[in-house]
Amino acid sequence: MGLRWVATLRSVIDQGAGVGMSGSGFLGPVDFLAVEFPSGRMEGSGFRMLRDLVEAGTIAVLDLEFVVKAADGSVSRLALEDVPVDSPQEVSAWAGSFSRILDEADLAAIGDAIGPGSLAGILVYENAWAAPVMAEIAAAGARLLGSGRVDQDDLGAALGVSRDVA
Repeated sequence: MGLRWVATLRSVIDQGAGVGMSGSGFLGPVDFLAVEFPSGRMEGSGFRMLRDLVEAGTIAVLDLEFVVKAADGSVSRLALEDVPVDSPQEVSAWAGSFSRILDEADLAAIGDAIGPGSLAGILVYENAWAAPVMAEIAAAGARLLGSGRVDQDDLGAALGVSRDVA
């Protein structure tokens, strides 16, 4: 996700287009997840669990998109209503979650990472729970110096545990 992604996100924030911000005027940290479904179909209760996080105010969905990789290696964007799922009614709740924060280069990069016949879901979300914390930090005259993610493999190595633990 390059500069276009940041510019697009800034535009979404400036327009107040349904982004969390908890009424505080502050945006929580924004993350993304890209998940490969090697079967070519989204199975399980992922949509339902995602909805629960939104309803609880934990996250706000900024973008939700899907790509599919054909047997010949070609990658294409898949409309939400065309995503193969166990429960089609779970998909309808996400119809407004397409904002084009992800550009074609982002989707191509995800498509390159998945195998032929696979489906990938890409979720961009605000950690809405953090927006009030960000507001309080600013109100106290403090400023956030940085934020980031700790790679799970690095964390496991530091703690002496493997991700393969059953």
